[in-house]
Amino acid sequence: MKKIAFKNHSTKLCLVCTLLLMAPLFASCDLDDKEEPIIIIEPPMGGFIIDEDGIPRRDDGTTQLSENEQRLIKNEVIGHGWKWLNTYEINEHGALVYQDYFKENPTARCCNYYFPSANEMTTYSYLYGAKEPGYFDWTIAIDYTKGDVCLNAPGDKYFLLNFLSVFKLDGLWYITTIERLGMNGNGIGMTQSGFGVSEYVRMTDEELAKFQHDYKVDWRMVN
Repeated sequence: MKKIAFKNHSTKLCLVCTLLLMAPLFASCDLDDKEEPIIIIEPPMGGFIIDEDGIPRRDDGTTQLSENEQRLIKNEVIGHGWKWLNTYEINEHGALVYQDYFKENPTARCCNYYFPSANEMTTYSYLYGAKEPGYFDWTIAIDYTKGDVCLNAPGDKYFLLNFLSVFKLDGLWYITTIERLGMNGNGIGMTQSGFGVSEYVRMTDEELAKFQHDYKVDWRMVN
């Protein structure tokens, strides 16, 4: 196993890279039943700082991204799909709960992302109780200086997620995010949700096309 430290942010998070067969848990969260690279988060030494808006931030207090980090978001994240790998909850004290969030919360559903442009985001997910998977289109605004992605609605820019890290490993691109745990599906219950750290691997063009083909229900049409 290869262990590396995050280079983009001093969050004191580490990654352990290994190849594992998908357990039913991952299959239920929209991953194919085959060997995939799985990244496991180790708890950060100092946890996260909860800011005045209740959003977890890096424990070193850094909010300004470097020019290189901003470039990676623009060039490597935008225009691509991102497949879910893992999610760990951040508790009210800013500590990472080192257990799989979706295993502990079986009614919750993970989501996968596609950023067609800097102003658009699509989530692909299941809704609890729904028979078929679907998608939801968001109008977003990205603050590249912080790495924040917000819902861009009239009079409101509601925090959705933050790009904690963007990096390449063994030929694959990954992102790690701080995000609202309830933002999958059509966003119902988002304001009551907590926060977590999630990891995603970049989809191939073929994988993105399959998500677009298979996730056909428009959650905007669901009450």
